[in-house]
Amino acid sequence: MPAARYIAGCIAAALLPGLAHGAAFQLKEDSAVGLGTAFAGSASSAEAPSTVFDNPAGMTQLPGLQVQGGGTVIVPSFVFHGTNRSALGLPVTGSDNRDGGNVALVPSGFVTYKVNPNLSLGLALTTPFGLTTTYGPGFVGRYQADKTELKTLNINPAIAYQVTSWLSLGAGMSAQYGRAEFSSVLNGRTLAFQATGKPLPLADGYFRLRGDDWSFGYNVGALVQPGPHTNVGLTYRSRVEHQFEGTANFIVPAPLNSSARFASSGGNAKLVLPDTATASITQGIGPNLTVYAEVAWTNWSQFKTLNAFRDSGTLLSSTQQHYHNSFNASLGAAYKLNDALTLRAGTAFDKTPVSNAYRTARVPDQDRTWLAIGASYKVIPSTTVDFGYAHVFVKDSRLDEISATGDRLQGRYTNSIDIVSVGTRSAF
Repeated sequence: MPAARYIAGCIAAALLPGLAHGAAFQLKEDSAVGLGTAFAGSASSAEAPSTVFDNPAGMTQLPGLQVQGGGTVIVPSFVFHGTNRSALGLPVTGSDNRDGGNVALVPSGFVTYKVNPNLSLGLALTTPFGLTTTYGPGFVGRYQADKTELKTLNINPAIAYQVTSWLSLGAGMSAQYGRAEFSSVLNGRTLAFQATGKPLPLADGYFRLRGDDWSFGYNVGALVQPGPHTNVGLTYRSRVEHQFEGTANFIVPAPLNSSARFASSGGNAKLVLPDTATASITQGIGPNLTVYAEVAWTNWSQFKTLNAFRDSGTLLSSTQQHYHNSFNASLGAAYKLNDALTLRAGTAFDKTPVSNAYRTARVPDQDRTWLAIGASYKVIPSTTVDFGYAHVFVKDSRLDEISATGDRLQGRYTNSIDIVSVGTRSAF
């Protein structure tokens, strides 16, 4: 039944909202220090408490009790240019110059404590996945996408042990909460035609799904110091399997509102957030200059199909995704101008996991290139203020998407992202 398939597609799409910006699916924006070098050396630098999340083995390099906190503002722009045509061959009215990006604040906090010369403990509170895109009801592609939102909170305690003078090992567990909200506009005229065989001029309807879940994972890491000015970091973060539970709510005009096909119902789907592996190096050059390099791999190839079910266990949808593995490569440097001020710069390249054939208005991602700068200023001997800024150039993406009701959206996206981060670090 067409309406049933539409419900299935809505529930399936609702439970992967974080994928709307594939290469940035893992929000690395957890530190102003890291942002200044485009996160090059995140697994090897071990200079800030954020290493709890990036590579827990790095905690052994931090003396005493240290606390880090901050916030990052992400300003994305994803502007669509194109047309939409219904399954009946009629042009869809609406704006084709709509920016789906929404400003987001990403908070973070970290604590490390050196128990003894070899043992360290830490805790990270981060938002590793999350984004909001909103187009509004006047968008020409409203039958493909309206609002998509994912918010997460990751609680990550960790432990590290310095095995030898040149080797430290670390491990942590993650408890991750996720909450998703999804909405789209329903093409009333097309739904009426599918239900009755008549193209009745019905008003648009509306659909919204909300769901949440707790899930768990782990991270491990190693820090090797082959020389007094060299750190090599290796780290792995496991996949996290969310089983989102939600309720689908429909608002449709008469006579469609009398159909059981549009009755509100529960839905659920398993979403596997991929595992990642990172290798990086930090190299000191003289007393003031440090350079960083990093390569990270994300196992997106396991994300091939997303199945959605009713609460009764009935299969609603089996949606093909066919993502491919992606990687990130970054280079950066830091220069200690004096005892108080350190300057940073970096660049990175993100390869998107989204295939051209499966790109949608909810997933308009393309390859990205980062340019970043940053600075740290020691206001007093125990406290440092950090700042970072990055502009992300996102390659234009082409779109040819057919909705569950047969509406065909064609065009392209012009994309970019600006990121600003401010934080503080204190040692006790």
